[in-house]
Amino acid sequence: MAHFALSFFGVVAGFRWLELICGTGPKGFDDSFKNFVIYFASPAEVLFDEKGQLKASRDGLVSEVLLRIAKHMLIGTFVLSLGRATDFSPFLSGRDPAAMPFLGFPLALPAVYLQTLFAYCTLATAMLMHRLPAALAGIETVDPMQNPLLCSVSLRDFWGRRWNLVVHRLMKRSFFLPLAGLSPRLGGFLAFLMSGLFHEYMWLAVNWHQRDSYVPGLCLVFFLVQFILCALESALAPTALGQQLAALPQPLRTVLTTCVILPFGPLFLQGIHSMGVENSHQGQTFSLVWADCADSRAVSGNPPLDWVMCATVGLIAAAHGLCRTRTARASGVPSRKNVSIVAVDSTCEGA
Repeated sequence: MAHFALSFFGVVAGFRWLELICGTGPKGFDDSFKNFVIYFASPAEVLFDEKGQLKASRDGLVSEVLLRIAKHMLIGTFVLSLGRATDFSPFLSGRDPAAMPFLGFPLALPAVYLQTLFAYCTLATAMLMHRLPAALAGIETVDPMQNPLLCSVSLRDFWGRRWNLVVHRLMKRSFFLPLAGLSPRLGGFLAFLMSGLFHEYMWLAVNWHQRDSYVPGLCLVFFLVQFILCALESALAPTALGQQLAALPQPLRTVLTTCVILPFGPLFLQGIHSMGVENSHQGQTFSLVWADCADSRAVSGNPPLDWVMCATVGLIAAAHGLCRTRTARASGVPSRKNVSIVAVDSTCEGA
């Protein structure tokens, strides 16, 4: 997991240096040394207002982020439990879908979806934790995930509006927009190409100690396939068939989107399958299924690492909120009412 985290930070830092060199960053990111240091040092993307100043966070953001972290960690508990019981390969008897004919379709779909849930919970939890320091400092940041597995109604909706928006915005500013006036398709191709290349670097870092189980190039192929599918979807949109598909109910469109992306999932997930298996046996989080007795080292009395981190941050956030409340009372200014931390995602059609 450490290799994954460090390689992610390296990728984000590299693209932000590129933004500084090419001047493609968000408005205000290089207006001052302070702005750039905060923008560059934060793994979450900080936001700027129309004047180029750091945007103040909204009320209740810390509580909202902590609640979402807890939710994703709870889901991750069940996912890791299933992963521990099945080595993240239910119905496959340990076989690698990427090495099976037709990528294991359709037999591998349950395993691919389970691995996808693991990847989503891991990434979403980490990126929400990245938002906490900025939220505690009163700075607004990009919400990295917009319910991609439950609310995506098309491929372009999934990749452009819901999945990993920190990386999406980096790719859009650095590669898509500079070429959009010349050729939007070329800009889109370059963005997907760079996504594939930096994921190849990250997957190589994750599998550095066991490169015999990693097949280079599969992740790049996955992103190139996604570009082709998005281009086909764009071409289909104005046709009668495209309009009929767009008129379908949101849940059905989400199922169709999942059915288009999921069969190619083994190309993307093959490089991090081993990471999921290791995490499920290393006590890094709670699991409802104990490790095999033969691997007694997998069960220890130490509390899970991610829950310890979340509890620590929660205590800091609670102390921060308590200090704000006491300061407001002492000054005679009523504390601002927190917005609801349980809200319907307005961007999810049909919600």
